[in-house]
Amino acid sequence: MEKTSRLLLALVALIGFSAGVHALEFMAGEYYFDNSKLHFNNVKMVLGNDTITHIYEMLPYEQHPSWLRAVVTDDINDLNGFCFIDSGKESGTYNQGLQDFLNECDSTQVGFRHTKVRESISTRPSRIVDWVFCPLNDAPHSDGYWRPKDSYSVEPSRTIPLIFINTQDSAPIVTKDYYINGKLWIDNCNTAGFESLASEGAPLDIEIKGRGNVTWLAFYKKPYKIKFSGKVSPLGLDRSKHFILVPRAQDYDGYVRNTTGFELSRLLEMSYTTSEVPVELVLNGEYQGLYFFGENIRVESGRVEIIEQNEYETDPYLITGGWLLENRGYENPIHQQFENNDPTKNHYAFESKSPEHYSQEQQNYISTFISQADSCIFVDDKTDTGWEQYLDISSIAKFYVIQEVLENVEAFTASLFMYKDIGENEKFHFGPVWDFDSSYFNSKLVQHTTADNFIFNYDTGFAAMWIEELCKFPHFQQEIKKVWKQFKNTKCLEKLVTHIFEFKNFFKTAQVKDLQRWPTYASSHMPEDTEMYIQRLTEKVAWLDEQWSVPVGDVNCDGHVNSVDVTVLYSYLLGDDDSSSYRYTCDVDGDGHISSVDITAIYNILLNGFPPLPHHH
Repeated sequence: MEKTSRLLLALVALIGFSAGVHALEFMAGEYYFDNSKLHFNNVKMVLGNDTITHIYEMLPYEQHPSWLRAVVTDDINDLNGFCFIDSGKESGTYNQGLQDFLNECDSTQVGFRHTKVRESISTRPSRIVDWVFCPLNDAPHSDGYWRPKDSYSVEPSRTIPLIFINTQDSAPIVTKDYYINGKLWIDNCNTAGFESLASEGAPLDIEIKGRGNVTWLAFYKKPYKIKFSGKVSPLGLDRSKHFILVPRAQDYDGYVRNTTGFELSRLLEMSYTTSEVPVELVLNGEYQGLYFFGENIRVESGRVEIIEQNEYETDPYLITGGWLLENRGYENPIHQQFENNDPTKNHYAFESKSPEHYSQEQQNYISTFISQADSCIFVDDKTDTGWEQYLDISSIAKFYVIQEVLENVEAFTASLFMYKDIGENEKFHFGPVWDFDSSYFNSKLVQHTTADNFIFNYDTGFAAMWIEELCKFPHFQQEIKKVWKQFKNTKCLEKLVTHIFEFKNFFKTAQVKDLQRWPTYASSHMPEDTEMYIQRLTEKVAWLDEQWSVPVGDVNCDGHVNSVDVTVLYSYLLGDDDSSSYRYTCDVDGDGHISSVDITAIYNILLNGFPPLPHHH
């Protein structure tokens, strides 16, 4: 190891003094550094701003052999950064800005390295007295995070299923690019309805790696992708080799955003909705808190059930499907870029989830298909339904209603999945739904949202793929109102509220433990925040009801009650497949049944202006 000074990457939260940004503050007290990974010899804690730098010596902490401790005797305000260095620099206060200090070390000391890592002020506590800074790995420029000193002694609640994972040689999981080997077993902890899987003495072989986008980069509570050596059915989930462990670290208001979106998807009968189970995780012997173990979106029986297309296929028919795409919302060399017909928006970026690698013929086919759909959407004549040759109107309407109810302003900019089966006449379907972290007050791209607005009216800085333009088509509006009738008739709001309370009650004790382990993430938002979430959900539904409700008897949801509605209802009673989507609008008299009585009710409306009172057949 170099004997010259070295800088450990820990320039966390190097935040400028622009308007509205709070400076960092280190209160008087003790601060700790976990030296178990780096084994530095002469660690200093360095705090500073643009004009001054404070250096504190870190001495061994007798109660924990791998920790070092620094004592700050007075409160220090108006800081814009901190770092840890392995250096012989003397402790004290220097009239030199922190960045100048680092630049000087870099230019005068051999082997001096550093990297700035930014951290959102909202994810970092303002008071970290008696906390430990923990490097993530053994690189001299390792990133790291703060955690309370007493969080090291937190044990699982054992009130919900507990997953144990040990990686080979206790290797850290540091990348999404490749798997590492490991062992897994699940203790059901006597949780009703769930079975244990394997055991500590006979664990299952797995491979594990990181996953996610922002959740992988911006949070120290990491998401993981797991691959079993054979198909299993853990915790009652459908048999597969492929599962995920997600922390939902930014699902503030108590982890209710994603489960609400998934539950609404099930209530509106989307073709497939991912399932997940709240669990606790112990990784390499250390408690990691509350996680959600579930199904990842992939082409597979029981998940997205379409033909799995061969990679590098060239046959003109076989390249028509299946396709599973994800709109990524940002540029990446692996993503397909599509110019769209709206000059005010940037282009769309898709990642093909299946097939993952494709021939030039496959690339040409999918590019042409998406471009043709886009051109049909951006036509001047909104009575033209040409786009419906390419996109399934029912799935898009349901997908949109779910996102609108959840006020998910980023829904059409990223994490949007769509799939197409094989066949020249097959269309792209929207779904499965995924990622509601940015719903209700939680978007980093939109500062403020209100219940009385549509999500496509907010400027996120990214192209909200197609939805604003689709909402200009009268036929699409009719489809939305049909879905809304389903939402109302099946009492979705009431069912969602019940689900939220049952869901949270399941892991309420585990959430207390998670809060002790991760005091700045989602568990820091407790019951009062969930109540606020439910209130906003109720307000949003009430406003949407004003926008999307139709008159009683308006079976086809075109805003009028007339003979067309009688025809549609009659076709439904005859079993016409084309009218099957109207089953939630055909119960005109509201008695829970669809029959000739409902046709009479429409005639009554036309003759007298009002329907009969509901009655039982």
